[in-house]
Amino acid sequence: MIPSFIDKSNIPHRSGVYIFKDNRQSVIYVGKAIDLYHRVASYFGNHSGDVKLTNLVSNISSVETIIVEYELEALILEANLIKKYLPPFNVSLKDDKDYLYIGITKEDFPKVITLRKQDLKRVKKFFGPFPSARTVRDTLKLLRRVFPWCANPPGLRNRYSRPCFYYHIGLCPGVCAGLITKQDYQKTIRRFAFFLEGKKEELVEELFREMAEAAKEEKFEEASKVKKMLDGINYLLQPNRAQIYLENPNFLQEENKQALVKLQKDLNLEKLPERIEAYDISNIQGKDAVGSMVVLTNGEIDKSQYRKFRIRVAGRPNDVGMHKEMIRRRLNHPEWPMPDLILVDGGRGQARAVKLQITNYKLNNLPLAGQIPVLGLAKRMEWLYPPEGEVIKLSKRSLALKLLQKIRDEAHRFAVTFHRKLHQKSVILGL
Repeated sequence: MIPSFIDKSNIPHRSGVYIFKDNRQSVIYVGKAIDLYHRVASYFGNHSGDVKLTNLVSNISSVETIIVEYELEALILEANLIKKYLPPFNVSLKDDKDYLYIGITKEDFPKVITLRKQDLKRVKKFFGPFPSARTVRDTLKLLRRVFPWCANPPGLRNRYSRPCFYYHIGLCPGVCAGLITKQDYQKTIRRFAFFLEGKKEELVEELFREMAEAAKEEKFEEASKVKKMLDGINYLLQPNRAQIYLENPNFLQEENKQALVKLQKDLNLEKLPERIEAYDISNIQGKDAVGSMVVLTNGEIDKSQYRKFRIRVAGRPNDVGMHKEMIRRRLNHPEWPMPDLILVDGGRGQARAVKLQITNYKLNNLPLAGQIPVLGLAKRMEWLYPPEGEVIKLSKRSLALKLLQKIRDEAHRFAVTFHRKLHQKSVILGL
């Protein structure tokens, strides 16, 4: 339980960085958390067996927090704050020989490893040194999602075996099963090196050209893979904002406000879209179909407002029909706040179906037609589709588009997570 001398209202259930200060307002510890409130509260439990932690807690006089949007952003911000304040309770390395490096091995299918200074001759290329071993390892976990590599390249005997566990969770490109050529694998590793070398602009331009060429040749699966890497790089580029957080802890809230104002202007909305609801469907050939509703309140993810639906439409997959059912059931809950904007994952068909349900629905005998704007956001080109009229093409760098992409992707994640749980339960029960 957080003690009464600490202002709990300044510690939200959000991801970010927390800063402990002593009674002289000196920074004594910096950490990061997915849920700041729960993490800070955990320090004030029973830690009688941990002398260092007990000593830290006894010196805490106040807590400051900085809210961030991305995990890697928090990681980099934490490192910057530790470097800036040198808090006595944060472990710091004292000897250069103990610093970690990131290395790329010399094999045909190179591995990405961490190593010490004395081992640098083992690798073809290295990056560093990095003063925080934990930061290096956490960062590599994130980078591997964007640039998947094989941690155990196969020898001649075990080549083309069954895919490993990491392949199934998207962290390995399938070297072990012969699912990627040496040339394509080395291309991914080269791009990984470009990223760490700071050649991000060159890398992004190269990927855009490759995606455009693949789309032109109608190689849509290949274009989709390149787009996934581009999206991941855009995500990883967010740490560049760490310095901004140091200068302005309220940066995220201010950026979200700017995005909403820009969205209102770009979409010609009558009012600021303070509440945005996004919907997505997940199923396998129509089986175990589920729907998700996620919410942005004032531009920020509001998980307390999330809802999930088990779709009742049976038979062949029918994305439009499933969206119609989901929005109809959502409108049957007048106790839920009405949205200022509805976003669906898909194109004009999904947007038109949802808008039709809203038009035909009456709440307290007042028709909702025309009051709630509806848009579809299609992944292929990231264009906005109204139920009728011209397609809306926002700039790829637009804060408004990034805000909509954020909630669209969150709706997809929430739907897929719910669907997997139901599908696993069906398999276990033999349904």
